[in-house]
Amino acid sequence: MKDVVIPVDGSEHALNALRVVLDRNLYPVQTTVHLVTILPPLLRQGLHLGLTQEDIDAYQREESEFALKEAIALLKRAGQPYDTHQEIGPVAESIVRRAETLGAGEIVMGTRGLGAMPALMLGSTATKVLHLSPIPVTLVK
Repeated sequence: MKDVVIPVDGSEHALNALRVVLDRNLYPVQTTVHLVTILPPLLRQGLHLGLTQEDIDAYQREESEFALKEAIALLKRAGQPYDTHQEIGPVAESIVRRAETLGAGEIVMGTRGLGAMPALMLGSTATKVLHLSPIPVTLVK
């Protein structure tokens, strides 16, 4: 099986998607699970007032690490090979672009997210990924 991309935001919905991929009855063989965090471009949102680029980079790194923490722990416990990726930009488009760049065979994602990056897996994002993706997308509730 080709690699699987899982967008994560620290929410239970994202972790449920990962748990499905780790279920060896459903996904018996995998090469690599790619965890992807998507962060908004802060400068375009006007949130940069008084912040240096270093401050912004540090904030985005911390948010990404928070979103990845529990997912990485699950992968390590399962002995599953993984890689992590941080994207900055529009959420659905960034997920699809990363999956295409990696040559992934599937995107598996939660249907809504309420973690550190709340916009990551809202229903509208999942729907947009379904429409944009040329590869299979599995949604997990």
